[in-house]
Amino acid sequence: MNAAQSFTVVVVNYNGGEMMADCARSLMECGLDPARIVVIDNGSRDDSLVRLEQAAPGCRVIRMGCNAGFARAVNRGLAETETEFALLFNNDARLESGAFAALAAHFDRHPRAAFVGGRLLHEDGRLQNAIAPFPRLHAEIIPKSILRRLDPVRHQGRPRGETPLEVESLIGALFAVRMEAVRDIGPLDDDFFFFLEETEWCHRAHARAWQVWHLPGARAVHAQGGTAKRYNALARIEYQRSKLLYYAKTAPGIYPLAFSLLLLKAATNALSNGLLLMLGGALSARQRARARVYGQVFGWYLAGRPADVGLPDKCPER
Repeated sequence: MNAAQSFTVVVVNYNGGEMMADCARSLMECGLDPARIVVIDNGSRDDSLVRLEQAAPGCRVIRMGCNAGFARAVNRGLAETETEFALLFNNDARLESGAFAALAAHFDRHPRAAFVGGRLLHEDGRLQNAIAPFPRLHAEIIPKSILRRLDPVRHQGRPRGETPLEVESLIGALFAVRMEAVRDIGPLDDDFFFFLEETEWCHRAHARAWQVWHLPGARAVHAQGGTAKRYNALARIEYQRSKLLYYAKTAPGIYPLAFSLLLLKAATNALSNGLLLMLGGALSARQRARARVYGQVFGWYLAGRPADVGLPDKCPER
């Protein structure tokens, strides 16, 4: 049997352009019937849905009419899923041959596997981060380079071997889901708009004695962060908002300390980079842009973390 028949693929689209069409083509080339592609469109203003219809006639498109956020859009797609498994897949990714078979076989071998993530690659074959540890207070203070040396297994991000690994959390660009687990754990928490929604989901899965796996044999080429790159400062603000929400939901007892640490970190980044900006006439354009982004993030904290500051086109209730 074609392993792809066990999957419904849920793709969230927001102004994906030709990438959305390329994404759908890659899924069909891997054996997926276009009727099993569910695209949740978060109020796109470009021609990505026209391109999609030309590339994959027969795929299902659900128009949210505005930017409902990643979690809410995915949950809408999961509500349409009647197959044993779902694959959450980024619109800026292209699936590689054999992924569905690898994922289905892994789920069969591990009946407590709730989520299985694949290997993510740049166009030139370099590895991208595919796994992540849960946020912890010490990681807000200690530089990532030191954390990788102190705890390489948890902080490696880009596993190089071919052996599947049980992990804490996955990057959501290629994220396979056992629907039985969703019925037990619940869907994504749509209080999260963008960032860390899959991390909180993995946290909930572990709490219910389900497993989370990284599977190198399922692979995709990923453009990595297209939306975040287009709205750098606003995306970083959304990340801060999601990080605070993550701590509030998973560790409410330490939330005040987490908030203080994140605020201090934002202030330190803004003030140190702002000072460099004032003193360093030879700074590169990238360094100047980074200083401005840190300033905007700290300004968001100083303004009381207004809910209306963040990524654009949000639904009114957001």
